Amino acid sequence: MLSVFSVVKKTLVLLTLLLAAFLRFHRLGAQSFWNDEGNSARLAERSVGLILAGAAGDIHPPGYYLLLAAWRAVAGQSEFVLRGLSALAGILLVALVYRLGKQYFDEPAALASAFFAAIHPALIYYSQEARMYELVAALAAAAFLAMTQWLIASRNATRSVQTPNPQFILHPSSCVAIILITALGLYTHYSFAFVLIALNLTALGGMLAHRARPTLAAPRPAPLAPRIALWFLLQLLALALFAPWLPTALHQLATWPSAREYHSLIDSLLGVGRWLTLGPTADTSSAWAALLGAAILIGMGLRRRGQTITPLLWLLVPAGLTLGFGLFSPAFAKFLIIAVPALCLLMGNGLAALRNSQFTIHNIQYSKFKIQNSKFIILAAALLLVPTALSLNDLYFNPAFARADYRGMAAALDSIAKPGDAILLNAPNQWEVFTYYHRDTSNVFPVARARPLDVPGQTAELERIAATHDRLFVLYWGDAQSDPDRVIETWLNAHTFKAYDQWHGDVRLAAYAVPRAAAQSQHTVNVTFGDQITLVGYTLNQSAFAPGDILQLTLFWRAEQPIDTRYKVFVHLVGDPSQPPPAQHDGEPGGGLALTTAWQPGLVAPDNHGVYLPLDLPSGDYTLVVGLYRLDDGARLTTDNGDSVVLQTITMSQR
Repeated sequence: MLSVFSVVKKTLVLLTLLLAAFLRFHRLGAQSFWNDEGNSARLAERSVGLILAGAAGDIHPPGYYLLLAAWRAVAGQSEFVLRGLSALAGILLVALVYRLGKQYFDEPAALASAFFAAIHPALIYYSQEARMYELVAALAAAAFLAMTQWLIASRNATRSVQTPNPQFILHPSSCVAIILITALGLYTHYSFAFVLIALNLTALGGMLAHRARPTLAAPRPAPLAPRIALWFLLQLLALALFAPWLPTALHQLATWPSAREYHSLIDSLLGVGRWLTLGPTADTSSAWAALLGAAILIGMGLRRRGQTITPLLWLLVPAGLTLGFGLFSPAFAKFLIIAVPALCLLMGNGLAALRNSQFTIHNIQYSKFKIQNSKFIILAAALLLVPTALSLNDLYFNPAFARADYRGMAAALDSIAKPGDAILLNAPNQWEVFTYYHRDTSNVFPVARARPLDVPGQTAELERIAATHDRLFVLYWGDAQSDPDRVIETWLNAHTFKAYDQWHGDVRLAAYAVPRAAAQSQHTVNVTFGDQITLVGYTLNQSAFAPGDILQLTLFWRAEQPIDTRYKVFVHLVGDPSQPPPAQHDGEPGGGLALTTAWQPGLVAPDNHGVYLPLDLPSGDYTLVVGLYRLDDGARLTTDNGDSVVLQTITMSQR
């Protein structure tokens, strides 16, 4: 019959796993795939050979993609399903942390460690992403568990030998586990190499610290050398399994362009600590409390009995290497996820110190104070848990931390689609994620494909696209790498009419209307704003429109004196003057590339503006109004007759 303690323990473990499952599956499909997830989804559609070829052209090994393809074949291809593989890996990771907590410490520490892993924002974030990071973190935990079990088994084997010439006894299950997990880790992500370094330091340290000593049962214990030799043999066998991919891996790591970032020591430590504690959805203002709480719990855990050196090395080695290689940046900080389980173990062991009664600290004057251990640890836990809850709220509900909404952009473009539309993707790896949602690729054009950009070739391609399409929709992402000189945007601003420019996460969706800008003004205005800028005239492509059209307006400005202030232009379509404009376009001249501060006095500057006319815009007459306002505070420039100029009336009719 099970004891009460056993029933309570099993119940708490089950509740922790259920909590982990709920947090990982909650709103799992709420957000769109972002770029890298799109790569995963589309690669998983391919055959094994094409997956290997696709991974060889990327910077990741093929293991996760192959596993995702098998998962997709069984479960389906929705966002929820494809992310579900990572969610299951996240639940497995919580179970592994519990098992490691028992191995390194005791039952209370194991439960506390599993709880911290269950609610950790970084582990939840990457459990909700169709990428390999949660899986590699789970494999890191599995590798430490297999290594620890092998160390214990081999140590006990050497101490149980009673013959004059003891033979080293293998532990087959642990040996096989080490080989397979190591190979799988390397095939999943190259950051697993950081785990291997921590594993080797731990294993060698453990063998040296606990080498067999003579006893009555074993007066001549087994020497240390065979254990070390076997340990390295296991890794060589794992490397042999990875050998078919090793040349590709070395080539990728040596040639892949990546911007390194190095920060001051204090900034680095605080940044890494914040990420390890709260993950990528942390508000900086709440991170200090979390860092303090985590530091107190880690300190308590290091004071408590148990095998603390192993999780400490597991935590410090990947974090130190990430900083040392300049990989702590928005793009690469996620490599730290392999160290998060170690942090959970150390904090869990610290929380388990609630079982102790008290401890002693010293103040600056070196007088001793005794405070209740339980109160101190509860305070530390509260300092950690409140920011954790805020970080989770950001993960689920805060638009500032949301992934790029390719699903929403594709749906929006589909809702306004017309013959003659073209969609341009200005970074090569947008193709997979966008076409996951927009399956008709006949009007989708990847541009800025070459690095460095072939400017003449790219210009010729834009001219060909514009010659056969009436409206161009461009998804700007990763401009700093794909088009650092903004060649594409500059050409579009000069030869088309920009209608709108909207951010969807970190992706900018802009719309342009073709044809080219008017060469000269068709309507004279000659109204001066603030004695600085004169609107000389304008050209409008037509006077009658229908919903879904893009109104094409070219304004001709002249600076009357040097301008030291940046101004934005507003173009409003006004129906009822008491209501907000039903259609408008605001932006700096030239699509933001011909700033007023760069205008030369006396020279006329053409300025294209497009106004997208919504599909639900009612029929009737509307007034076209233009003006200027300061970029910094929104204050409008005035004329002799107000703060705007009425150009003309246009007619809106249904098709």
